[in-house]
Amino acid sequence: MRLLSYVRQSILPVMLMAGIASAQLMSGKNFDVIRVEKVGITQGKVDSLAKMLGEQQAKGREIPAEAQMQLRWAVIDNLVGQELLKLEIKKQGIKASTTKVDSLIKIFKSQYPSEDVFNKELKKSGATQAMFREKVEQQLQSESLLEKKVPYPADPTDKQIAAYWELNKGKVSINDTISGAQIIFKSKKGETAQQISDKKDMLKGLAAQVRASKASFAQLAAQYSDDSDARKTGGVMNKFLPNSLGQEFVKGISKLKVGDISDVITTKEGVMIFMLTEKNDGKMESYKHQIDYILRVQAEQERQMSIKNYLDQLAKTYKVQYLNSDYTPPEAIGGKK
Repeated sequence: MRLLSYVRQSILPVMLMAGIASAQLMSGKNFDVIRVEKVGITQGKVDSLAKMLGEQQAKGREIPAEAQMQLRWAVIDNLVGQELLKLEIKKQGIKASTTKVDSLIKIFKSQYPSEDVFNKELKKSGATQAMFREKVEQQLQSESLLEKKVPYPADPTDKQIAAYWELNKGKVSINDTISGAQIIFKSKKGETAQQISDKKDMLKGLAAQVRASKASFAQLAAQYSDDSDARKTGGVMNKFLPNSLGQEFVKGISKLKVGDISDVITTKEGVMIFMLTEKNDGKMESYKHQIDYILRVQAEQERQMSIKNYLDQLAKTYKVQYLNSDYTPPEAIGGKK
């Protein structure tokens, strides 16, 4: 499923990018390649959004032609879907809560150093505060409509997790390796007992932030860990033998379940905390975290398919025209079956 997840995946940045694309339409491409009722979607808008999304994902690497094409299809599906939802929202008279709009805008602005920086970004995109607010309102209205038509899936139950395990337990490899992530403060020559104690206190504080869902382990590892690769990996340590880090480490993780974070562990390298993400012991308890994630992904994929089916139904009510074969995705929303 290539939809850009209308209500759950980086909503505000995507909406803001749409404003940027409007201000940066590629020369000579301001003609419609798609129409939804009376609203035209230009080639320039599609290309600009696809290019920006590609640059955002590639981070300086070259994007293969096939991957860029998939981004184009995703952008088109998203833009067509948004227009169909707008029409149905207007028909049903759905309103967005002012309180929720204000809260969402506040959250988005908090990602910028200051209000002035945020306003400069808006200005660069050719948007205004009023335009941005309208986009946020539209997104909340879309959420409300889709939640009624295609509700979010329930969390996986213990029974579902156990059933998945029974079907797949024969596929797991059993060995002594584990995987996880670390935040480590390495020992330095001449360190005092107080300095080491301060490091331990800081690690305890970082662990508390993750446990309280105030930050992700990967974010904190990238920001604070002395591991030279942490900025790239988020502190990830793929399959390794625990005793390779010494007996203090083995003792420190001995009672951890997958998903748990250790207390502060002192190793030959320094002091650290460790989050266990994989334990290959063949016991269902060690795989529950992974199974839960797999079931959530499957449920979301099914929901996205249901959203696509709902949009296809809307396209029978509101006219969708694809005017250029190069901008007509396979299985296009409202397209021929």
